[in-house]
Amino acid sequence: MKLELNEIFAVIDKVKDANLASFTYEDEDICLKLKYPFGDAVPQSAGVFPAGKNIRPEDAAGKETEAEETAQKPGNLQKSPMVGVFYASDQEGGEPLTKPGDQVKEGQVLGIVEAMKLMNEIKAEYSGTVEEVLVENGQMVEYGQPLFRIV
Repeated sequence: MKLELNEIFAVIDKVKDANLASFTYEDEDICLKLKYPFGDAVPQSAGVFPAGKNIRPEDAAGKETEAEETAQKPGNLQKSPMVGVFYASDQEGGEPLTKPGDQVKEGQVLGIVEAMKLMNEIKAEYSGTVEEVLVENGQMVEYGQPLFRIV
């Protein structure tokens, strides 16, 4: 199934109108994940998300606290420019492109985010030392989610 752009916008409007913090649709051909970017949207109840995982409100609160702690540490956060799957290497089973302690330069490829079967290079927005890799290889990432801390 292929979603047309106007259909995607219609889904976004419905999610926004329903005051949902996030929405996921998956079938065998497509995965559409939306996350409302503002703090005033709150899920009305626990829901079922990808892979059948039940997300409870207290779990979401724990993730928010974790995100706040991450944001308060010194350094620059390299964030994901899209929703997708993060890969630390450019080849299956390969060495990570970036590890804690590595020196990186602006524009250097740090990792890959696969979105809609396209591999997208994540390039450093900052030069410095990688203090932390904040996601694991193969982990689903959201738009704006911190991937690396560079000091």
